[in-house]
Amino acid sequence: MRQVSLCKVLLILGISAEISTTSAQNVTFSIDTQAERKTISPLIYGYNAYADGTGRAGWANQGGQASLQSLNLRSRRLGGNNMTSYNWENGVSNSGNDWCHSSNAGVSATAGAGNPNSNNGLAYYTPGAALQNFQDQSLVLGTYSLLQLPAAGKLPKDIINLNPPSTCIGSQLWQSTAGPSNVDTARWVNIVNDKPAAAGGLTLAPGLNDGVVYIDEEINFLVQKYGNGASTNGVKGYELDNEPDLWHHWTTNSGESGTHANLYPTLTTVTDVLQRNISLANTVKRMDASAETFGPAISGYLGLFSLWAVWDGSASHQPSDWAQYNVEPYYSNNTGDRYRYNGMSMANAYLAKMNQASQSAGRRLLDVFSFHYYPQASYNATDRVQAARSLWDATYVEPSWITQNGNGFTDGRSLQMLPKLQQAINDFYPGTKLAVTEYDFGGKSDITGAIAQADALGAFGKQGVYLATYFGDTEQYIASGFKIYRNYDGNKSVFPATSVKAVSSNNSNAAVYAAVDLNDPNVIHVIAINRQSSNVTSSFQLSHPVNLKYAQVWGVSGNSMNITARSGLSNISKNKFSYTLPALSVLHFVLKP
Repeated sequence: MRQVSLCKVLLILGISAEISTTSAQNVTFSIDTQAERKTISPLIYGYNAYADGTGRAGWANQGGQASLQSLNLRSRRLGGNNMTSYNWENGVSNSGNDWCHSSNAGVSATAGAGNPNSNNGLAYYTPGAALQNFQDQSLVLGTYSLLQLPAAGKLPKDIINLNPPSTCIGSQLWQSTAGPSNVDTARWVNIVNDKPAAAGGLTLAPGLNDGVVYIDEEINFLVQKYGNGASTNGVKGYELDNEPDLWHHWTTNSGESGTHANLYPTLTTVTDVLQRNISLANTVKRMDASAETFGPAISGYLGLFSLWAVWDGSASHQPSDWAQYNVEPYYSNNTGDRYRYNGMSMANAYLAKMNQASQSAGRRLLDVFSFHYYPQASYNATDRVQAARSLWDATYVEPSWITQNGNGFTDGRSLQMLPKLQQAINDFYPGTKLAVTEYDFGGKSDITGAIAQADALGAFGKQGVYLATYFGDTEQYIASGFKIYRNYDGNKSVFPATSVKAVSSNNSNAAVYAAVDLNDPNVIHVIAINRQSSNVTSSFQLSHPVNLKYAQVWGVSGNSMNITARSGLSNISKNKFSYTLPALSVLHFVLKP
């Protein structure tokens, strides 16, 4: 979910973004195919399936199956705010603050399960209909499936009046009554991770009037139908709910109290999030030891910093138990360097506690640390083309509230999200993988979107991210940003899977990523990105065991969202050549002997 509350932080603190007007210059790309070799996980080329009802391109609308297949992506997540409250037994979910806390068929309808059956009591859908549609589609697409499970504690029991006029302006979703923080608790059921023996064995036809939804029964439904995570058709990963930092936090001056303040009526604490994640992870591993667990799916930097923090104009409010986690070793790993992790103590505490719980359980409970990334410095085109640099670049200080001196975050330093989190993993739970399960840099309708998307994918590969799933419309220039890696020639040819050393002499002007295919190691693929609004003359200097002779080139720029073949080269000499990068463009070079 895109964070909106942080915009208020900007207003309160009086911070404004200064737009850079750096003039274009020549740039040198230095590439060494024998240095810094690293396997690129194919799962970074992924997207979120359509569980939140925002109308993005799905299986049967806006291009449908063929459009999704043309992206040639490798991972897919069914997650988001509505999945926090998805009742697998009957297909009902609650949209929380996104849509007036309505209980509706949002997940089921947008996952392709059809329309609810109003003549069948509480059984609006057969059990797991949305999950089944999601997994069936993933199998057709050949993608890794990441499925979000609920942990917050309550799920909606029913839809109220299938087609009344909505009381939520602009919403066409079905309205329910208020959540458990009010009087009508009968409209909700409890989550229980592990079904007790006294309640009988696991069933594929769960009872709808017992006031409980069992999560092990939900996983059992999927394992029985598709096999476990190690099987060909099984669900490969489960995420331990979604954005717990936004379930319920201190109410701001404007009244915002979080996404699921009705469903989860108390202010969120770090201890509660940890306990719920540990309990759910144990259930997943008991039911399917081969499936990977992802967590905690924190909504962004502020959540990684302290789970949540709200400034109301006079005081800062944080979780009631934050003091016991904002200490060593979580603060700096006893190094005294407060910027070792740029203040992301919550990430450290989570990793350490999951590590500790894993040792107690005798098995790894967390396979992948997941977070969401909606950059705070990408709201205009000038900032957007630079924004992905905050994922890794030590020389880039983004113009946002996070990097402002005196705010207590990076205090004028670069953000370096991926290296800092990798450092946290190495220090607190070695061997854990890293995932970005939601992100969006914006710019779908202009070339800056393709630039940011391509830049992010390059960074994910180079920085060793395991899985990344874009959250938004995979269309227009965003689709181009994916296809430049996954279908640049229209024949589903791809950027190879082994990253090699590639350095730009001026990151603010242009970026470069390079890779080789170990099955055809003499060929080099290079992604070159011109961030500037004027042409840039690039000088390529390659260190490679064989002499390269020619290059094929494909690219996308501002005059069309289509990737097209560009002028190639047939006179490369001594593995050096020059090429003019069009203004605001992304080019894919295939260099051959």
